[in-house]
Amino acid sequence: MGRKLAIFPNSLTIGNMFFGFWSVISSVNGEYLWACYFVLLGGVCDAFDGKVARLVKSTSDFGIEFDSLADVVTFGVAPSVLMYMLYKNVYIEKYPGLEDLGHLILIFSFFPLLFASIRLARFNAELVDPTVKGAFSGLPSPAAALTIVSFVLFELEQYGQIKHFRWLTITSVAVSYLMISRIIYPGFPIMFRKGENFIIRNMKILSVVVFVLLIVKLKMSMLFPVMSVFVVSGIAVSIIQMTKKEVDEEINGES
Repeated sequence: MGRKLAIFPNSLTIGNMFFGFWSVISSVNGEYLWACYFVLLGGVCDAFDGKVARLVKSTSDFGIEFDSLADVVTFGVAPSVLMYMLYKNVYIEKYPGLEDLGHLILIFSFFPLLFASIRLARFNAELVDPTVKGAFSGLPSPAAALTIVSFVLFELEQYGQIKHFRWLTITSVAVSYLMISRIIYPGFPIMFRKGENFIIRNMKILSVVVFVLLIVKLKMSMLFPVMSVFVVSGIAVSIIQMTKKEVDEEINGES
């Protein structure tokens, strides 16, 4: 039965890959807003394919590898191509004297793809039990890609253009490094758990509804601050844990 039902999570994985491919095509055609939207849609598919697989008890090595390949396309290739096309067609056009930076632009644009690939390969190599979802070692590739595209959306909606290319580059380099770091990031919780408290379940539903309404009301400008908080939270928690560990070691050493 599990193999027959595997079509449902695999369909979501295919949707993830398709939206990533569509994002690449949109970037090449200069449709940068749509390129960002398609990465977001790919993220929605990716958020549910694993959960559906566990729900219908159809987790498999094939599904894990297929999901990773789709993630490389949507959260690696798509943001890299988006950044390259923005640099090539917008930034250099805005500053004509920077044509000689072509190779440097190529390297910076390659970072999301390179580090997302390393991140996903490491995740699969270290995966012990595919049915168990806990914390992530390093920033998840979807979160990194969403941070990049949400920055682009923020700029387009606030200024009508990409105004701060320097900050786009810094954001991309930062999240690229965090993907291969050992900083712990919490896994997104499963929305509904069997036997969960009625009040807690409805609070989750309400929080999702409120979040969606805020995004619609404030447009996609709200997404970049949310992703920034998530990215910084992992660093902050890591620093606090390291400090606490050092303090505990000093106390134990003195006693």
